[in-house]
Amino acid sequence: MIEITDDAPTTTAPTTPAPLADTGGTPANAPTSSPVGPLVIIGSGHAGLGLAEAVRARDADREIHVFTADDGGLYSKPALSNAFALDKGAEALLDEPALAIEHRLNIRVHAFCPVERINVETRHIVTHLGEMAYDQLVLATGARPIRIQVSGEQDALLSVNDRADYREMRRRLDALGRPARVAIIGDGLIGCEFANDFAQAGHAVSVVGLAERPLPRLLPWGGSLALHTALSRLGVKWYLQRSVSKVQSMKEGYRLTLTDGGVLEADLVVSAVGLAPNIELAAQAGIDCGRGIRVNEYLATSLPNVYALGDAVEIEGQLLPYLAPINAGLRALVATLCGTPTAVGYPLMPVIVKTPAAPVCVVMPPAEHNGHWQEEVLSDGIQAACYDHGRLIGFALVGETAMARRSEWIKACGQAQAA
Repeated sequence: MIEITDDAPTTTAPTTPAPLADTGGTPANAPTSSPVGPLVIIGSGHAGLGLAEAVRARDADREIHVFTADDGGLYSKPALSNAFALDKGAEALLDEPALAIEHRLNIRVHAFCPVERINVETRHIVTHLGEMAYDQLVLATGARPIRIQVSGEQDALLSVNDRADYREMRRRLDALGRPARVAIIGDGLIGCEFANDFAQAGHAVSVVGLAERPLPRLLPWGGSLALHTALSRLGVKWYLQRSVSKVQSMKEGYRLTLTDGGVLEADLVVSAVGLAPNIELAAQAGIDCGRGIRVNEYLATSLPNVYALGDAVEIEGQLLPYLAPINAGLRALVATLCGTPTAVGYPLMPVIVKTPAAPVCVVMPPAEHNGHWQEEVLSDGIQAACYDHGRLIGFALVGETAMARRSEWIKACGQAQAA
């Protein structure tokens, strides 16, 4: 659900190569000639369908199959977090249904057909409808919402990770016939986007989170404060440094007991505490997994002719569940799948947070750095730069004034990283 812009400089920062087998100069798990058998893609999200379209653009005759547990339709998952304020229904979010995709790309989309296991020895996938052979297999299995455990009404917590979830959320709210009391569990990117969306639509919003401030992993203190202030002006109430321990049904809505003993009442409880990569299918097949499905710089897994792309991927110990790195990986992987092994390189990737009350753009400094933040307070937010020995290694912009200079900051940061 996280959006990253593609307006960064073209300079790329190649990943450190993962250990590869000695194959006499040929990358491990990369094809040495153009494949001729079926390409099977598991997952119909941005990564899965995007890859199918890219392969078809390069190879008009390749047999391509996409297997998915949902309806296989094309839609933008990042749009889920701001669709309510735009008064969009679940059907309005659909860009293209599966049948239209099949006709346009001349591929087969197996909707409502989850893959149960992978037979590595025979190169088959197994579903409840039968088996299918593959020559190359791509795991684009995505990620699922993390669910905190509460006592009482666990089912009251609704995570919005696909159109079906969004449809259920709209159903619950429409049934009220009035503005709702919405409790959002999670103070990160998704929680803040939903808070802005619901508040802008006229609902009473409360955010419960474990951190001391919103977006603690993305923003320096001043940026969090600016976002906190802007959303508070919309009416958002904050219950930070605590969580929810119990949910009870009431005559109207729910009663939430917080871990500090406080109490909230809500008509809708949205869980937005994060995502976990879907690695179970890969792990069952014996593929090397950590937090995600581990791949090398060719997005190849530990098994021959099996690749991974998207939210489920772990590369060099990092998870990159964003659109821009998925697009970068897609461009490299389509070349590899079509017979030209190509390592993925990632450009500078600014994270955009869709909070119109105080829009945010961040280039995160490296995970391990010795930099320090320098913040400048503006009339409607802040602009902050992270420097390591005088070198710009990241920045954070909050508010319209700061965002107006986004391109300048991206260019400067890109030049500093390329130097």
